[in-house]
Amino acid sequence: MAEALALKLGLTLAQRAECNRIIINPDNLKVIETMQDGGQSAGAAAAILEDCFLYACDFVMTRSEHCNREANKVAHELARLARFSLTSDYFEEPLNKIVMILTNDVTVISNE
Repeated sequence: MAEALALKLGLTLAQRAECNRIIINPDNLKVIETMQDGGQSAGAAAAILEDCFLYACDFVMTRSEHCNREANKVAHELARLARFSLTSDYFEEPLNKIVMILTNDVTVISNE
């Protein structure tokens, strides 16, 4: 459920930012399979994933690729936070915790 809510949040933010080509990188294979199957799911998050599929159809190009959790810490944190916050909370000003994770990711990449 958290992964589906995070995907919906991410798609909403991408739409608000006027992005038209996106790559969806969840660390949950079920989310990828559901998106590739037209958003059809029988699980608890079925309605949310169907919404996500319909949102994704509004983009010029979308692609779903699996990303392991270690390389996807920001998405994992957004999935955790998506249960308790509104989309508008993230759009105008980034969350300090997310900025810190992004900064750590960039630091690791630049030190390698």
